[in-house]
Amino acid sequence: MYGLLQHKALFLFAILLLVLTPSPAVGYYLVDAQKDNDEEGQDIPDVNVSIDGDMPIVRDTNLGIEVVAEGLEFPTTIAFIGPSDILVLEKEKGTVQRIVNGKTLLGPLLDINVATSQERCMCGVAISKHIPGHTYVFLYYTEAESADAEDVTEGKDPIGNRLYRYELVNNKLVNAKLLLDLPAIPGPRHNGGAITIGPDNNLYIPIGDVDGSFNPKGQFVRTMTQNYLNSTLVDGRSGILRVDLNSKTIYSQRILGDEHPLDYYYAYGIRNSFGIDFDPLTGNLWDTENGPAYGDEINLVKPGFNSGYTPIQGIWSHGVDPKSNISTWKIASPNSNTLVDFDGRGNYSAPEFIWAETIGVTGIKFFHSDKFGEQYEEDVFIGSIVTGNIYHFDLNEDRTQLVLAGELEDKIAETRKTGTEDIVFGEGFAGISDLEVGPDGYLYVVSLGQGKIFRVVPSD
Repeated sequence: MYGLLQHKALFLFAILLLVLTPSPAVGYYLVDAQKDNDEEGQDIPDVNVSIDGDMPIVRDTNLGIEVVAEGLEFPTTIAFIGPSDILVLEKEKGTVQRIVNGKTLLGPLLDINVATSQERCMCGVAISKHIPGHTYVFLYYTEAESADAEDVTEGKDPIGNRLYRYELVNNKLVNAKLLLDLPAIPGPRHNGGAITIGPDNNLYIPIGDVDGSFNPKGQFVRTMTQNYLNSTLVDGRSGILRVDLNSKTIYSQRILGDEHPLDYYYAYGIRNSFGIDFDPLTGNLWDTENGPAYGDEINLVKPGFNSGYTPIQGIWSHGVDPKSNISTWKIASPNSNTLVDFDGRGNYSAPEFIWAETIGVTGIKFFHSDKFGEQYEEDVFIGSIVTGNIYHFDLNEDRTQLVLAGELEDKIAETRKTGTEDIVFGEGFAGISDLEVGPDGYLYVVSLGQGKIFRVVPSD
């Protein structure tokens, strides 16, 4: 395993890459989505970074792109209060900004202390208006003790990866309620955080292994939800968690077990995820999952889903050499001798699609809208932090698989370009950190690299 010195060198190389680029592409997902697998000594792939001011494109000439907001500092995710009314998180500020009609309102709605090293950040936001007269805003972030508590150079660990509920009152977020206090160490990577509210009006929260599986400092935390067979520990990492809007377990639907925090788990075996979304037609949950330096995934996540990490990434046994020919990679054999199944309550399922050469998958969004025409309605879009592309997929009739053809028919893209031309919808977004569909029915794209929010609209 690579030691601490190699880890620091890798991180410094990533920072150098950013410093030398003219646009402000930076560190949300920096080492994970640009791939960080220190135990295997992988290279960091190049990032598709547009020069500030360059406009991305969509390949369908019937569609165009507009700038909704700009001048943001490394925006990670957005949520809609209403039409042309957006909350946006910026990775390192610890603030929640409100953008109305493309203009930021005076002063942030919230200013809190967040840890910022590598993937620690202001990570996720969701909004609920299920109680008349109340707007609840849910935030997931890596909380720090103070604004100057630098969590790496000073060796100060963050308080935790925390989920809070706030109420929006008079353009401020108030009445904070702590809903979940999740691990943030050893870190600083694989914190997940792309929270969403499901069709059942419950919160779903993806979190990775928080560097517990392969830590460059040798600080391992190995749990049952990481598929360590000899472990008895469950501590909230490596899964997609589900709680109600008051942080309570859904007692009528506990999936993997009754003990806390296992009762929170909807899925497990997750290395890290920056994107989850529900299919509006079936109610099925889907996610994107980041591999180490290979094996980025798109998954159909049924209750009790086991994604296989750590023994399995993609369809391969963990630890393959991504520089070797893919045909030589060892295919995993998922069974009770390699994976934890929680007495049969958990079930492994292979990915619906894999990029063998990592693209740093991020946002996933079902396009529940007719604004782009029938050819896109109810299809799914995927974002990439590395290529800056949006990928488009159709689904089969029962919406349990992606429709794939040609070189992708085996569900594997062997490189970032091999066979993928037909699924590239848009490009040049300089590192996509989030995709959303607005109340207006258009697709919104958050570009971490350009510090902008774009909107895809009909070109007429």
